Amino acid sequence: MNQRLQRYLPGLADSWNLVLLMIFAGSILAYVTNFAIGLIFPQSKGWVEMLTYPLIFVPPLLLILHSTKQSLAGHITPVPVNEPHFGSIGTFLSFTLILPLVFALNYITEPLTMWMGVPEFIEVFMRQIHENKISSLLSVVIMAPLLEELFCRGIILRGLLTHTTPLKAILWSSFIFGIMHLNPWQAIPAFLLGLFMGWIYWKTHSLWSVIYIHFINNGFSYLITILYPELPANTGFYDIVPGNLYYMLFAIALIYSVTVIYTMHKSYDHTISAKI
Repeated sequence: MNQRLQRYLPGLADSWNLVLLMIFAGSILAYVTNFAIGLIFPQSKGWVEMLTYPLIFVPPLLLILHSTKQSLAGHITPVPVNEPHFGSIGTFLSFTLILPLVFALNYITEPLTMWMGVPEFIEVFMRQIHENKISSLLSVVIMAPLLEELFCRGIILRGLLTHTTPLKAILWSSFIFGIMHLNPWQAIPAFLLGLFMGWIYWKTHSLWSVIYIHFINNGFSYLITILYPELPANTGFYDIVPGNLYYMLFAIALIYSVTVIYTMHKSYDHTISAKI
């Protein structure tokens, strides 16, 4: 499996094919499975919807396996999915700096989406998280970062980086990541976070670093939903941080983000490339 993934380097058209398969065929597969299990075990409604989430990735995986089986693999230089290199900063310091950086980036990008209304199905989803704490933890905090980062960065971005410029590859993979969420309220933050995760993956070639970023982001949202179920789904930092303190923290978050990203840029010297 790993050897096939290393040789599967999708261009933009192939990447969109994977996403469309996931959105349509994958969603149908998950829905049919949920429906069937619900008929057999009526009491499973809610938690089973969370645990069948990985099924949406089955159709694109089958396409990848079929494509690599049919292709002349010997003519393609394999590119590892995960080959970490953190430059002079090192792994430990990188992961330490990333933790507050995720919160800082969320803080300074929040004004771009705080004006948007929350889709009704998101509010339903939030209630399901609170009602099904264990299954939602596995789905939202564990499986989503693992599967979505393997799909969006480990497969799509890695492939695009061998076909086009890093800027275009990161932009397209981030746009695809946003589209996968199927609503503007999630798509815009996902796109913005995807830009950062795409840049990190390009510079470090570390799949675990972007899984870690995704884990922090989803884990924080999960904790807030569980601990404060009475908060509206669109509650942001602006709503809970009082007065001038909000702007002071905004300035601190902006300075921290610029400083850390600049330091990483100067320290990380490894990028993904391949000859096809």
